[in-house]
Amino acid sequence: MFIQLVERIAAGEPASVPDAPAGQAGSGAFDAIVLASDPLDLLLHLEQVWDASEPWAPEPRPAGPARRTRWATGAFARFAPDANPAWHHLGYAFLLENTRAVQIFQRVLQRYRSGESLGVPGMATQRWLDATEVILGGEVGPMVPAASLRSPAPDPEAVRRNAYWRLLGMELAFGAEDNSPKAYEKAEQHNADFVPLLEDLLRRISRALDAGAADDGTLPRAASQLRERLLARRQGQQLARQELVASTVLGWVDLTLRTNTSVVMDLGAQADSAAERLRLMGERVGLPAHAKSADLIALAPGFSAFLRMVESGLLATSMDGMQADPALAKTCREVIRYWSAATRHALQA
Repeated sequence: MFIQLVERIAAGEPASVPDAPAGQAGSGAFDAIVLASDPLDLLLHLEQVWDASEPWAPEPRPAGPARRTRWATGAFARFAPDANPAWHHLGYAFLLENTRAVQIFQRVLQRYRSGESLGVPGMATQRWLDATEVILGGEVGPMVPAASLRSPAPDPEAVRRNAYWRLLGMELAFGAEDNSPKAYEKAEQHNADFVPLLEDLLRRISRALDAGAADDGTLPRAASQLRERLLARRQGQQLARQELVASTVLGWVDLTLRTNTSVVMDLGAQADSAAERLRLMGERVGLPAHAKSADLIALAPGFSAFLRMVESGLLATSMDGMQADPALAKTCREVIRYWSAATRHALQA
């Protein structure tokens, strides 16, 4: 959600754009506007995004006049989304969470809040800490999407792990911060065959793109099979709120790491890539990032777009024209490349 918000701010009329923090200029200024925002402004916008999302159409929106009046006072009220859904797929959150960035951020927050072992944070970093405490900690007050998810599992990470298991049939590559097994509710109904179906589809796409294989109908059938598995877990808009909250949490991670932001600078973790920044942040707090973080981060946006295409049915139609669609072909090639690198599973034709 935060990446999409930054894009909408950057595309807005100059008069409607909030002021950037002092010393911030250029394209990074839009990132800085969001990262230094009041947490309440961010939560009000999250409510606005949820209210404008697909799950409610054509039913009446869930927000009443009091809630609508409240979010209209937020800093980002003018940047309501015009696309649905206005957040990344749950697969995006799963990949980024596998870097262990959330646990690293939580430890950064704890160290800054409890002493000066990391130094004294600048004012922009203090604003980031305030927002991070709310976003990662689940202290969301009356926020509709996340507040309704607290009762089954008070631990926000446990809620996300449950959602990953149900939709993607996968678990995170690590346990709790102390490396003990992480407890969460493992639903009986889950897509245990997601990875085999996904990799079968990616291999077929790779052959269609690189080997010039004719469309014999097996590729659309493979796409339809994966689509059916995913949509089976989404009946009655199940997992929509979990997906919004997870993509919001990991979008905050993504936004924080994609440039040398205030907290990166204060931690002395400046680098040329998000993965290297995360590695250095992890070293500062004694919690190593995933060895494949660079591939996971590179894969996440394209994986989100790819799974949205699968669920929409776009890939379940004839693929004879795939090579004639450069954007589609590019997304598929990136997913194949980075999924292979991250998992070490050969998918190339």
